[in-house]
Amino acid sequence: MIKVPAFVEMHCHLREPGFEEKETIETGSASAIAGGYAAVCPMANTNPVNDNPETLKYILSKAKDINIYPICAITKGLAGKELTDMKTLKESGAAAFSDDGRPIEDMGLLYEAMQTAKELDILLISHAEDSSIHDKYKFSEDIATARELEVLRSAGGTRYHFAHVSTKRSIDLIRQAKKDGLNVTCETAPHYFSLSKEDIIDARFKVNPPLRGAEDVEAVIEGLKDGTIDVIATDHAPHTLEEKQKSWADAPMGIAGFETAFGAANTYLVKAGHLTLEELIQKMSYNPTKILGISNKGNFALIDEDFEWTVKAADFKSKCKISPFEGKRLTGKVIQVITKKIPLSAQNAGLLARHCSA
Repeated sequence: MIKVPAFVEMHCHLREPGFEEKETIETGSASAIAGGYAAVCPMANTNPVNDNPETLKYILSKAKDINIYPICAITKGLAGKELTDMKTLKESGAAAFSDDGRPIEDMGLLYEAMQTAKELDILLISHAEDSSIHDKYKFSEDIATARELEVLRSAGGTRYHFAHVSTKRSIDLIRQAKKDGLNVTCETAPHYFSLSKEDIIDARFKVNPPLRGAEDVEAVIEGLKDGTIDVIATDHAPHTLEEKQKSWADAPMGIAGFETAFGAANTYLVKAGHLTLEELIQKMSYNPTKILGISNKGNFALIDEDFEWTVKAADFKSKCKISPFEGKRLTGKVIQVITKKIPLSAQNAGLLARHCSA
């Protein structure tokens, strides 16, 4: 057992307000803590949408054992028509801005958002997707990534982050953009380097963007290895058991991601020889902290990098009791998070002391 910096989640959905049957801030926070996280950034697609100071303050008021850094909407109502008051929202506590789940497809409006963000030193997070083709073809992500990078090139200087990258082409585009000096970062999620479309059985595996082919999985791993992909986020997007047990066409997209993130990343990246444990922690803690411009000082997680366990979603702290990792054997587990709000337990203090003296 070793002590590492606690993880920072820069892309998740806590569902409250409006969708408490799927998750609440309380249950989502408990799930995140169980996964090793001391800080989470919930996206704005709540009801009401987190596009106003009142909803933002409500979400902030619900933070208890975990640090919550809300991400507010770029456009009012996530409608892609009119920009939110980003200045007021930043002053009220917004950590970043994104219309995640609903891509901004008006490139003129996106340019305006980039200009405003540059003036206010705001991070914009992109859900790169061409909604006219959605998940039918993987070039939906590629087309959106390419055009947004061109807008970013014209805007100049805006801090821009691509969420959940999943295709070889989009990763190649971002790699080149970084070489060209654009102020761009990106993330992927564990299911994009540990699962492929060949693993799909039912709607447990339905995510957005969808699971890709072997070539794309390899490209995600290579992007993590060479530093093109800066962050491993979970895109924790819980739904009820009843919803995810529907047919593929009727089930919603999204999975519970907090409690399997470290185990999946450690198993498929570290134990597979693609990253060192230190490099993994860089992508789950240091890099998201740096990109968001927040502090994670004094927050730690105790992990057992060699502990083998079998995923049983019924035991999740999350309300979402279903997972594409169900029954999979993972190596690496979080034992406890330690923060100012969560002290080190006496039992774990003894375990840690014995480990350090061994």
